[in-house]
Amino acid sequence: MKSLNRTVGTGICIATVIAYNATPCAANLLVDPGFELQTAPGSGGWNLFNGAAFSSAQARTGSFSMLDATVNNVPGSFEQFAASAGMKFQLTGYGMTTAPLAGSPAFGIIQLSYFDSVGNNLGTVETSPGNALASAQINSSTPLGVWTFLDTGIATAPANTAFIQAFTIYVDFSGNNQGVYFDDLNLIQVPEPSSLALLGLGSGVFVWRRRK
Repeated sequence: MKSLNRTVGTGICIATVIAYNATPCAANLLVDPGFELQTAPGSGGWNLFNGAAFSSAQARTGSFSMLDATVNNVPGSFEQFAASAGMKFQLTGYGMTTAPLAGSPAFGIIQLSYFDSVGNNLGTVETSPGNALASAQINSSTPLGVWTFLDTGIATAPANTAFIQAFTIYVDFSGNNQGVYFDDLNLIQVPEPSSLALLGLGSGVFVWRRRK
């Protein structure tokens, strides 16, 4: 009985570690999460569009961040990874603006969206087809000069998914030249495959000892 109790405790301990530490311990899939490396897109780095740029003007950590700024446009950046239906990912990071974002619309977000093999935007299971799962906004009500935590929540891949894109995005059609800085992004698979294996190991030990 004591042996069984010790085994049960071990299984519970493994499950508890996974439940409470999977996110902090999970591997960050982004090639350049802090924008320090400025890795070329062809080597897995950030694809920049509509004027987004690496910036040394502001940084939460290190020396660089991503600045999405514009006048009447939608600048942004993304990294892309292989994915398939049913996979789940979560994107977190930080955003900041140093000056009030005037006019409307004018906001920055991070977001996740899935695509099929020919590039059609499938959105996510949690959102309608073609629509990404986005974080809260950096907008006119966000405190100035403060790095604000952003979180997309968990995005599930719909049928026909071939890859996922993790974005920084700034939307502004106010007529003002302004933007948002992003830094320290973190893309994880939920749950991480290694965590699933560990949970299975714990369950297997419990079953084996009980039968013995």
